[in-house]
Amino acid sequence: MATMKLANEAYKLVLNYGEKEPVAPTKLISARADTAAFQIILNSENPYSVSVSTSEWFSASNFPITRLPHERLRVALEAPFKSELSIEEFVTDDDGVRKADILLASDTRDSMQNVPSAVFAELEIPKDAVPGVYDVKVGLYSSLYAEDEKLVGEEVLRIVVYPYVLPDYKDWKFHLDLWQHNSNIARHYDVKLWSDEHFAVIKKVVKSLAKLGQKSITVCVSEIPWSGQACTERPLFGGNMFEYSMVGITKKKSGVFVFDYSKMQRYIDICTEAGISGDIEVFGLVNLWVKSDLGTPSIDYVEPIRLRYFDESCGACKYVSDAKVVEDYIRSLEKYFIDTDQLSRVRIAADEPADIEKYRKSLNTIRSIAPAFRYKTAINHAEFIDEFGDAIDDFVPYLYCVCEKYDVLKEYQKKLAGKRFLWYVCCGEGRPNTQIRQHLTESRMIGPMNYRLGFDGFLRWSYTIWPEDPRKDIRYSRFESGDTALVYPAYNGDVLLSLRYKNLRRGITDYELLRALADTGAEDEAKVLASSLLETCDLKEYYKISYSTLRGAHTHSWEDFNGLKQELLIKLSEA
Repeated sequence: MATMKLANEAYKLVLNYGEKEPVAPTKLISARADTAAFQIILNSENPYSVSVSTSEWFSASNFPITRLPHERLRVALEAPFKSELSIEEFVTDDDGVRKADILLASDTRDSMQNVPSAVFAELEIPKDAVPGVYDVKVGLYSSLYAEDEKLVGEEVLRIVVYPYVLPDYKDWKFHLDLWQHNSNIARHYDVKLWSDEHFAVIKKVVKSLAKLGQKSITVCVSEIPWSGQACTERPLFGGNMFEYSMVGITKKKSGVFVFDYSKMQRYIDICTEAGISGDIEVFGLVNLWVKSDLGTPSIDYVEPIRLRYFDESCGACKYVSDAKVVEDYIRSLEKYFIDTDQLSRVRIAADEPADIEKYRKSLNTIRSIAPAFRYKTAINHAEFIDEFGDAIDDFVPYLYCVCEKYDVLKEYQKKLAGKRFLWYVCCGEGRPNTQIRQHLTESRMIGPMNYRLGFDGFLRWSYTIWPEDPRKDIRYSRFESGDTALVYPAYNGDVLLSLRYKNLRRGITDYELLRALADTGAEDEAKVLASSLLETCDLKEYYKISYSTLRGAHTHSWEDFNGLKQELLIKLSEA
């Protein structure tokens, strides 16, 4: 017998044969130009396939083993708005348990008997939708082989559409910075680095980033600035994590070095055209990560920078060993951004510098060479905030540092106009976070948390830094499962979204609603509403709870988030 149950968008199906019972959402809440989503949980006593289309499907699975008939279950939606159904695929978490995350592009998936499946349903509410209450009907049809389908289940879900119109994602105020790893994309789609085929895939990835409201563009201007995230240590679950420079360097027979910025610019243009029009963060000049087993460049420069070039005089590829060439390169890069009228967007980025004096020396060196550059730093040592408050234009402290130095950071915000303040989490520490093991409301909490902090936005180091075969196994031994990516590579050259992606996007729209309410003059009320999701408004206590427990220090009730959204939409519709 086939069964169907509804669940909210933050429910995560876990295949531990004791999975948490899904609870149907009481109702969905939406603005106009918004989306509303829920999930459909299916199961059967027979081996079965889940389908979200009327196309025919005969399965070759399970027949010889079970001797049971193979059932075809088709989910159909009757909705007043455009809808999309995505079958969910499971990934293996670090505990060995399979958990739903990937939203498949295919319209059919096979399943064993008595093993539940999930379908993600999303409605697109148009900008000109008539506000009101609508019903969405979910039907489950069953058939065996060439038999006619029979309706075996039906559920009705109510959606309330409010008059407020959500701004287009290109106009969102939330400054989202998910770092991009384009060399990793080339490897997983089996295309030549920086080829037309590579850029065709990049366009699809960038499109998915833009729809999250992404603002930052990541470019690498030297080789392997992160030294491959220690991927050469041969972890149990691994992958190639090396990132390469977007800048081509040639040493002419005359001895003159020529720098080609065309590939870097092509990427910047793709991002800008998609609506990602914020800062251009340049990695590979300061705070380079070095592993001795990869070879240390022999160069008398403050940073062990790897600049690879083609030497026309001998036909060999070499690494720059002359510090003067490095300085000429940095000056050339500065001039390029000035000449192309992009300098105001550029930030020379550093990832977690740990040595104050070393970082100070590196900053001072570049500032003496190219004084027009500005700087952006991801900080996981609280003392850096006091040391470099005047030098850094975009502060990105780790959540622990935010909680530890919150008063200091807020003072900087007041007295240093024009600086941008973001925060970040990574590597399993700090909550809310986006690993597979964590409740999906943590992804959503990032938006309201940002509003509670009064910061400009949020940074995360990973979007597509996939391990060896992420569709089969997303685990990577140096990081928690899911830490390295929010999306997955599709076999057709596209990108597959995830439940974590969808819930992060929902949290960002929560932030936009809170921000919109504050703009009406109700800033204090917006702060109270955002804080209502937290267990404590004392940030040091918040971090202590979130760091030491598996549950985090905020509500995990989807109904609480839905209630917050409803209250915001009521107030905004009346404003």
